[in-house]
Amino acid sequence: MIPLQVIVSIIETGCFFGLLAAAMFVVRESSGFFNFAVGGYAVFAGLASAYFTSVRGLPAAAGIAIGVIGAVALALLTEVLVVRPMWKPGANEELPMVIALVATLFALEQISGVLFGRAALPGPQLVGDGAVRLGSATVTAQAALEIGLTALAFGLLLLFIYRTRMGRGLRAIGENTPAAIVLGLPVRAVRIASFTLAGALAGLAGSVFAARSGIIFDSAMDYTLFAFLALVIGGTASVWGPLAGGLILATIQSAAIFYFGAAALHYATLAAAVLFFAFRPQGIFMKRVRV
Repeated sequence: MIPLQVIVSIIETGCFFGLLAAAMFVVRESSGFFNFAVGGYAVFAGLASAYFTSVRGLPAAAGIAIGVIGAVALALLTEVLVVRPMWKPGANEELPMVIALVATLFALEQISGVLFGRAALPGPQLVGDGAVRLGSATVTAQAALEIGLTALAFGLLLLFIYRTRMGRGLRAIGENTPAAIVLGLPVRAVRIASFTLAGALAGLAGSVFAARSGIIFDSAMDYTLFAFLALVIGGTASVWGPLAGGLILATIQSAAIFYFGAAALHYATLAAAVLFFAFRPQGIFMKRVRV
């Protein structure tokens, strides 16, 4: 049986994966492709927040704000400089876009290393070292903050998508972009909004969760991979899909490490990917088509 302390760690890690997957989810819903640059946004935000707090001496809240704003700016630049020139209404050619976004990911990774250094930096601590006992587990104030912010972020995302005009437009455009264009829906504005959200979610994940074990520039590819797998596992039929997928992926990884050691991490991740791609490619939350 997995100890309660490991379960707390699983929830923390799952929240991190879930936020990254949500960043990928909002772009997928509005544009029909996976934004593989989200890991770059998260790493940039994490390094920026760590640099301005640990090197420049700014308060943690200010450092995190700088990181999130930087991630949003990078996401908007991705939309303007990469996606917009390549995007064609009604086209069904995702490969060039995927290649361009992967190239953007690697570019952001290297830019982050040049700007903030290639050594690992400690993440900003918004709260102190307090902790509470929960049975046999210890829940730190940082862990509680991370879980609480994740719940708040998903709650706000849920309200945005289902209760606002822009959110409903995002869902409609994602389901049928050519029809949305014919109907006169603001496709470009919705896509910009989705990239803004993606940058904010990835920036929040990178900045806040950097306090767990620090941040280093070459983590961007891993972050994107985990976000993609969490979204594949959870599915895109519900806002909660990315979070569910993140928690499941974190459970698989933590169980593999607990029972077989750290060397089993990548094998377990690969096995989970193969199983879901083979037997549940639409994820846990599948879209239902009315007939």
